[in-house]
Amino acid sequence: MRAAVVPDTGRLEVATVSLRAIQADEVLVRLDAAAMCITDTLSLDGSGLTPFPLIPGHSATGLVVEAGSGTERVSVGDRVVIVGSVQCRRCYYCSHGSPGACEQIYGGMNREIGVDRDGNTIHADGGVATLAEAMIYRESNVVVVDSSADPRHLAMLGCGIVSGLGAVLDVAQMEPGDSVTVVGCGHLGLWMIQAARLVGAGQIIAVEPIEERRMLAARFGATDLVDPADGDPVEAVRALTEGRGTDVALEAAGRTAAMEQAFAMTRGGGTMVPTGMESPTATVTLHGYEFAIGSKRILSSQTGGGDIIDMIPRFARLMDDGRLDPAAMVTDVYDLDDIATAFEDLRNRKGITGIVRLNAPESGELT
Repeated sequence: MRAAVVPDTGRLEVATVSLRAIQADEVLVRLDAAAMCITDTLSLDGSGLTPFPLIPGHSATGLVVEAGSGTERVSVGDRVVIVGSVQCRRCYYCSHGSPGACEQIYGGMNREIGVDRDGNTIHADGGVATLAEAMIYRESNVVVVDSSADPRHLAMLGCGIVSGLGAVLDVAQMEPGDSVTVVGCGHLGLWMIQAARLVGAGQIIAVEPIEERRMLAARFGATDLVDPADGDPVEAVRALTEGRGTDVALEAAGRTAAMEQAFAMTRGGGTMVPTGMESPTATVTLHGYEFAIGSKRILSSQTGGGDIIDMIPRFARLMDDGRLDPAAMVTDVYDLDDIATAFEDLRNRKGITGIVRLNAPESGELT
């Protein structure tokens, strides 16, 4: 099959890869569409945790064409969402209510999934790899969905939707009437705003430097828009909340500065949820007084809390019921041969979500 391959730092090519045989706890999936995410650029730049050469990507949808003898939830013919996380249901973390810390997340970073034409071993980036026509996944990496939605929309369930909605609904556990700030309104932050609207938030403040994204935030339910170019965004948020800050502040910009700002925008006793990552080694500096005695909660959010087996079908139903607007989130559709352009657009913050069409027809209809 063909795939986008990163042979070394900064290099990207479309190459033919021969997949190995699946193991007992794995499935082979024929992929229809994959969603792009800015974190995919980390591995391309050499900042990831997976060895080269690798296949990037971590959010997609497709059909199971082969299932290992040890699989329990997934069968041949199932439509599945491939998620940028795993939930094995057996490790210490999964059995203690912390699937977002499942031991297979870091334990799968070196997954070998095949070889290229020169015999070089190919790795699955982050243990996932979705920018390919077909791929081998651990069963813990995929979730069955019963949905007739456009595959370009289902592909977003594995990252933007599950991480954005999960951060609001499952991690922060927002209540009707709560106030919220979303720092960064790209494909993750805009899903957070849609989720806050679903909850019935009393005030939704969107902090975003790109005008197009601020306008989309307003369309999705933001009540107040803050352009950081106009001045200190922390002071702007406080001015909008009688000096307090909001009940919940969500970081979705992937920058340490945004995490620090989101913490400062959280009211005393409120909840701050970081979701982005500038790099695996980046550090965040917080105001000591507010950190020590501000009664603020910081709730890290790996893929919306990590309970993907519950969340993916639940969020797919919200999509099928028309309570989410996925169409407005898809701004670009690429073929696999256009993958270099897709990555360039990511870096330039072009559009909101780029979808790579793999085996799905141009119409987007399921086959």
